Amino acid sequence: MKIIITHQNADFDGLGAMLAARKLWPDHHLVLSSAISQPVRKYMALHRDWLTVKQPPELKGEEITEVIVVDSRDERRFKDFSEILKNASRVTIFDHHPPGERDMEATTLIVEPVGACTTLLCERIEEQGIELDPEEATLMMLGLYADTGNLSFPSTTVRDLRAAAFLRESGASLPVVNRYLQQQYTPQQQELLVAILGGIELMERQGLRIGCGSHQTRSYVKGAALVVERILQLLGLDACFAILQVEGKDTVQIIGRSQTRHIDAAAIAQLWEGGGHPSAASARTREESREEVFEKLKQYIGDAEIAPLEVSDVMSSPVQCVASDTTLEVLQPLLQKWGVRGVPVMKDGELVGIVSQRDMKKAVQREDWSVPVAGFMTHTVITVEPNQSLNEALELMTEEDIGRLPVVRGGEVLGIVSRTDILERLYANGGNDLASS
Repeated sequence: MKIIITHQNADFDGLGAMLAARKLWPDHHLVLSSAISQPVRKYMALHRDWLTVKQPPELKGEEITEVIVVDSRDERRFKDFSEILKNASRVTIFDHHPPGERDMEATTLIVEPVGACTTLLCERIEEQGIELDPEEATLMMLGLYADTGNLSFPSTTVRDLRAAAFLRESGASLPVVNRYLQQQYTPQQQELLVAILGGIELMERQGLRIGCGSHQTRSYVKGAALVVERILQLLGLDACFAILQVEGKDTVQIIGRSQTRHIDAAAIAQLWEGGGHPSAASARTREESREEVFEKLKQYIGDAEIAPLEVSDVMSSPVQCVASDTTLEVLQPLLQKWGVRGVPVMKDGELVGIVSQRDMKKAVQREDWSVPVAGFMTHTVITVEPNQSLNEALELMTEEDIGRLPVVRGGEVLGIVSRTDILERLYANGGNDLASS
């Protein structure tokens, strides 16, 4: 018998990657641990029969010859499958996490730095011309979106974007994706959210805002990581860490989320032999008290070497763009809807201009609402690259008297950065983020 597995407390990336692997190896059976995340549990309640998933007890007496492992290689996350993995003649691993001390050995190991493990397998599905039905494409999109924060995490790569495009073309339903990714908080999660927000300690390093919270709960809170992600969003933080401990228990739980390359959540989790990837990681320890862990975390963040911020650290991405034939009548409500003062203008996939409210006012004065953007946009576009310093971008804006800069690399528009974005970061830390050009 040949099987496909993922880690315990399986998330959507694990489940999506499992399905993608079965499309590539249809003679393998999906086997899912009973310990799965709450969002996946809700999904499985409706889709279990369609997926035809087995559980470890059903494998009793079966000879497992080949195992495909997806979305992790940390042996501590596969306790339900330890004997199976030990006795299998062939183990193939697909993963996207950094290496760790407790990584399993494999006959074949495929590890590549993408935002979601599902991406690795989707690429192979597309290369082999394998067709997906809408249900399959939707589950894979769930996995891709969940691990890349809807394609917004810094760990998101161009490969993830291409995989998402392939899945969308294959019929992935975004309404279904949104349905299962929307978070509905339990009373315990709501209580934890309020408690951490009430006592969170904010640290500023080189313009980065990092939140550290510590709390003792009455009982174990399922889905505490969702609370940390929500705090990250509510406070507009670059990174957020929560130190949790159940009253009367020795285990201290560390949960980290990061939206910046400067704060590696996985590296911090490894201080307590935890794991994950730079944008999301966790750890547990019984060796230190909650207070000791909290102080150690703050000390690490305070001592971390953080390079001067770059344009990529503050740019908005993905960026809203308009076509060059968009009329003034259509453009005006779009800017209001998006809450922006200007946008790049594209034609045949190329950046041809930028239009701002200042440009638009001149066209409004003529009261010609049918005039296309190309008729009043700024045709000479000043751009920056993502690795340029904030100081360079600010000086360029000052010299050219412009309020926003498209961020471009290799002809591709990656994002946009405004004067307000830069100033907020530059002066948040007393101007210490100014870097010489």
